[in-house]
Amino acid sequence: MISCNHNYFNTSFLLSPEGEILGRYRKIHLFGYNSKENQILSPGSAPAVVDTPMGRIGMATCFDLRFPELFRNMVDQGAEIFLVCSAWPYPRLEPWIMLNRVRALENQSFLVSANMTGTSCGIQFVGHSMVTDPWGTILAGAGDEELIVCADIDPAKVKVARNTFPGLAGRRNFLNPGTADAAPGV
Repeated sequence: MISCNHNYFNTSFLLSPEGEILGRYRKIHLFGYNSKENQILSPGSAPAVVDTPMGRIGMATCFDLRFPELFRNMVDQGAEIFLVCSAWPYPRLEPWIMLNRVRALENQSFLVSANMTGTSCGIQFVGHSMVTDPWGTILAGAGDEELIVCADIDPAKVKVARNTFPGLAGRRNFLNPGTADAAPGV
């Protein structure tokens, strides 16, 4: 948690291999169901999309995964890869897996998620960190145990997916005023 003017935010940072801060994201969608997150924390106000040597990376946190408009906004900013850190609890394993795959598929982007495992404060977490490709296929994943997940990500495959099936190119801007008809790079 990061404090700013007596407000607290659920904040994640994207670091370079040298430890340089490349990006910062404050969680926008706060969880309220059986949680005091929305009472204790303040919501962030802007998506985070960061230029990296791998490509443009969009950042999200946990409950944000349930809001497709956040991910579409990041695609509109050129995101090709999403990073999602999470503390997703049981019994919602199937929604976790489904939402990881759907957010990657509908945005024709890679999605890399790291989810908490084990138990904390009496809450059991689902784990199942994963890497999902632009077709919604899980390239690598963990179970509910602590594990390092590795997968090769080729950012060029985002362009291949978007050119092979140009689903994003069919978008109409009347649904999202102020944006172009199609996502960048489509």
